[in-house]
Amino acid sequence: MPYCTNCGTQIDDHWTFCHSCGKQQKPYAPPGAQVPPIATDFLKGISDRSASTLCYIPVFGIIPAIVFLAASRFRSHAAVRFDAFQSLYLFVAWLIVSSAFPSLVPGFGLLRHEMAELVKLGMIVLYVFLMIRANRGEPTRIPVIGDLAARSAAEQL
Repeated sequence: MPYCTNCGTQIDDHWTFCHSCGKQQKPYAPPGAQVPPIATDFLKGISDRSASTLCYIPVFGIIPAIVFLAASRFRSHAAVRFDAFQSLYLFVAWLIVSSAFPSLVPGFGLLRHEMAELVKLGMIVLYVFLMIRANRGEPTRIPVIGDLAARSAAEQL
């Protein structure tokens, strides 16, 4: 039975934290056994191309985009930061189309709703196109949003 490395309290073999003092414990292994290292960075195994591709998951790509912008690992990766910002701005455009577009288009209610749905379908196709291009490693800058993303990525470096 192992003991805490900080306070000396007896702990179970599979505990990763001491229940008394809260200090993280090294995995216990019998003498002579290999102990796997404790993972500290969950983004360590993600390549730049994979990170850029994950940013363009239709509509839900905002979550990995925010994670990659906040992670210290990708602070100096200009391509990933550009794709993350472009994905964020594209999501803002999605929100505008979803909420404000039907009220801005003149005409009857059904026609306005159908036009908004058609524009949203076009945006999903754009998301998929950008995801494929990012997976190939080919940078793609869409008009207006791409310029804003490039400016934002350059300011943060």
